[in-house]
Amino acid sequence: MNYRKDIDGLRAIAVLLVIFCHLDIWGFAGGFLGVDIFFVISGFLITSNIVTKLNEGRFSFKGFYINRIKRIAPVLIVILLLLTVFNVFVLLPDPLKNYLDFLPYVTLGLGNYAAADLSTGYFDAVSERYQLLHTWSLGVEEQFYLIVPVLFFLIWKIRNIAARNILILFIYLISIAISIYFVEFTTDVKANYYLLHTRFFEIFSGSMLAVFYRNTPNINSKLGIGLGYFFSILGLFYFSYIFNGQSSWPGINALIVSLITVLIIYLGKAENTGSKIKWILEHNAVRLIGKISYSLYLWHWIIIATMVEFGYDVNQFSILEKLALLFFVMIPISYLSWKFIENTFRYRIVYKLRYAFALWVLLPFLCFIGLYKYQESQPEHFYPTTDIDDTTYKFNHIKTPHLPISKNPLTVELYKSYKRSEYFVGDFRNKQNHESGLKVQTDDAQVLILANSHFHAFKDFVHNQLKEKELIGHVLHESNPKVYGYKNAEKIYRALLKGKKFVLIWVRPDPVNLGKTNVDWRDWMIQEALKLGVKPIVYVSGLELGSANVARKYIYANKVFGSKLAEKENRAKLFSNIPSLKETQALCEKYLNKVRWIDMKPLMCKNDSCELWSNETFALFDKHHITRSIGVNLGKEYGMEYGNMFSDNWVQPKIFLNSDMFVNEASHENITEKGFSGQEQGYEYSISFTDKRIVVKKTYNPKNDDGTMFFFHVFPENLEDLPPNRQKHGFTNLDVKGKVMNTFFNDESIFYGFNQIPDYGIKSINIGHFKPKGDKYFEKRFLVKN
Repeated sequence: MNYRKDIDGLRAIAVLLVIFCHLDIWGFAGGFLGVDIFFVISGFLITSNIVTKLNEGRFSFKGFYINRIKRIAPVLIVILLLLTVFNVFVLLPDPLKNYLDFLPYVTLGLGNYAAADLSTGYFDAVSERYQLLHTWSLGVEEQFYLIVPVLFFLIWKIRNIAARNILILFIYLISIAISIYFVEFTTDVKANYYLLHTRFFEIFSGSMLAVFYRNTPNINSKLGIGLGYFFSILGLFYFSYIFNGQSSWPGINALIVSLITVLIIYLGKAENTGSKIKWILEHNAVRLIGKISYSLYLWHWIIIATMVEFGYDVNQFSILEKLALLFFVMIPISYLSWKFIENTFRYRIVYKLRYAFALWVLLPFLCFIGLYKYQESQPEHFYPTTDIDDTTYKFNHIKTPHLPISKNPLTVELYKSYKRSEYFVGDFRNKQNHESGLKVQTDDAQVLILANSHFHAFKDFVHNQLKEKELIGHVLHESNPKVYGYKNAEKIYRALLKGKKFVLIWVRPDPVNLGKTNVDWRDWMIQEALKLGVKPIVYVSGLELGSANVARKYIYANKVFGSKLAEKENRAKLFSNIPSLKETQALCEKYLNKVRWIDMKPLMCKNDSCELWSNETFALFDKHHITRSIGVNLGKEYGMEYGNMFSDNWVQPKIFLNSDMFVNEASHENITEKGFSGQEQGYEYSISFTDKRIVVKKTYNPKNDDGTMFFFHVFPENLEDLPPNRQKHGFTNLDVKGKVMNTFFNDESIFYGFNQIPDYGIKSINIGHFKPKGDKYFEKRFLVKN
């Protein structure tokens, strides 16, 4: 088959749809279907080549695989080498470790398996920081390339053409049925999205056209060709508009896209009448985008993910900024990559298969796996200590000693899957004596510590305070959700509390299903501790930025450029986004003098500003987690300023529940039996039990509000009132999209959202406003007054 200029044009459409989707340009939420277009094109071209050579008796497996390696591997490996050098010197440990985890898979064409193994999905916000996530599609294609030549080589052994064609059709129909079955009737969404078993039919759609290409009828009607092109390309843009990350995929929806792509390729057949749309597809400017589409596909996501990692959320850019990024950064870089890397290694250098495989597959894999193993075994040598402090708790074992708990009969359910979620801190070394055979037991601990990710920064602080008082702390970490909800949870926690002097509750508030009742877990724990004569100590939430992007922007600006971004008079801003303080405030009102409250904010916040830098270290490594070295310094300062929190005569220091109130001035808002209404931060909200209606509205700002949603989380008095699928969350989720209305009187736009309140008894209601994959702009919680 001769070179098809129009297919390069179709490639251009495919790659631009993908890029517009990743740039979050309005109308292209389903632009990820551009990958499906690529699959069909690939299947068509590859199978055309195989079938032609099989018919002519000159097909060679060596020739096929060396061409595939030369087409895919050189530019990919060169980009990975450049990116790896950049990342090793620039990225912080946590994202660098994630990158190195992914890297060896990509070199072997297994990027889709690495993606399927991630804890996040393709459409989750955090996925935007994985620089190699988009290589999943290369993995699908490469795995197809391993199968398809062998498949057609065997099929071509059948001399009866009719039988051969029936077998090919049968394989195609079976592959469609497999995809539909897994997508529609199984729940492993990530595997269904990333792996070959559900994607095979898409590439094979192109193969089907290639097999029957010569026997397809020619179209001599210019009107027919024009209408076919118009409606098929319009269909692609329409589906990129109506589909989104919640759409069932691939399955039936991808089948529709695949068949439309097959139609477009068929319409461009040389024997068919030409059309203006085909002329556009063959235009030099459009074809150029198609020619560089592979490099553009590789580079565009790396650029986006790197910018997001650096704190610049591309999704929040204006449309002009997004287009400038595409045309002045992505396309020029991709053009250079295509011209000097792709073309050089593909057309100007001749390889034997074994040398090509060794150079572009085996050697890179060995290098990258060696790099990964080195950083895994020697993190303290691979990652600078200052960077570890700035970014992550994954290496917390380097600093703070702790003793793992191997067999605790009370929490054996936790230990089975989460061995690092339970351990001792404090004075355990005096108790542990290997020579005499004595070992620390859970009954030896005088303090029960209920921890979460925020505890890691202050583990040194707690460890040292315990040692000072010769106490042992038994830590249970919420990295296992069963910390909140064991089977027989009440019985287990009462047993764990028995005989303790203190219980240290270092968790943020969450309503949990404890004994089939949706309760404030901290409240329940405090009550039980007081009943058993155990003194509760509660950590008060720390400072909180508007988003994790802000923190990374500060950290990388200092790491890369040596500049410290600072904000003066930032106290009110930092305190305005800590919704968990309202729940703490309610606890303070209830247990003010019965609980010890640990708050680090008074040490950080003086006058109108909160100090966010200590030497070269930023206080937060994401939206709200304190950096380790900052936590260590704060702990030391806290001990010097306020003494030991486990002392018998400890005096409660002041705590902040918002930017200007201390604990003794705390209050919370209640809803009367009729409802409540109020106004703040530009939002008007009303909750009416009479009308069974919740309403929020605000002045509309296109830049911030476009594509946002209101959320209403209704927590019932009785958890069993919720549908079974919502009981695990503990609330009814009443998300609605906002509506934009122009007011008649003053001609301003109002952003408006509402929903109906359920009929059952309600304990509390959360209302708020957020952008998917972005920040929460507003959040407020109301407690229903009985």
